[in-house]
Amino acid sequence: MAVVTLQNADRSSLKEGAEMRDFLRTRGVIFETWPVPDSLGGLASNATLQNEEQEQVLKAYKVYLDRESTDRGYIEADMIVLNPSTPNLGDLLAKFDKVHYHDDDEVRYIFDGEGIFGFEPEEGDPFTVTVTAGDYIIVPARTYHWFTLTDKRSIKAIRLFKDTSGWVPHYRDATG
Repeated sequence: MAVVTLQNADRSSLKEGAEMRDFLRTRGVIFETWPVPDSLGGLASNATLQNEEQEQVLKAYKVYLDRESTDRGYIEADMIVLNPSTPNLGDLLAKFDKVHYHDDDEVRYIFDGEGIFGFEPEEGDPFTVTVTAGDYIIVPARTYHWFTLTDKRSIKAIRLFKDTSGWVPHYRDATG
């Protein structure tokens, strides 16, 4: 279940529901929940996924992925699987845990595990969104944000792209 945490003085939280979706929508972030099919439960519990298992997951979500292709123009989908045994995990995460934006949307469907998107709007208070299995989030292009894993250090996510060249991070702090 996703949780939005406001980073102001009271650090209040919004749990998944209409109030949370409305909060995110007013900030340009799209959030949905897609069910995790029972048929994929065994794959969700695997620490890693082989290429054919990743293809099985992508095929199970074909209806959703086709809709996003038609509605939003995403033309490619793949999976990323990160866990404590991922080589150079710290280096991979270091690319995205600093405030940055991309020229294209950052789109993730969380198949298993959990992560944290932090948002640093030019106006208004910063906030975080903790995403878990079943959560679908679109961080719009040119939105300042960061990403990291929770203490569980594990996530399996479907990524959607319009154009992978739009994924170069542009850091707020040019030393990024």
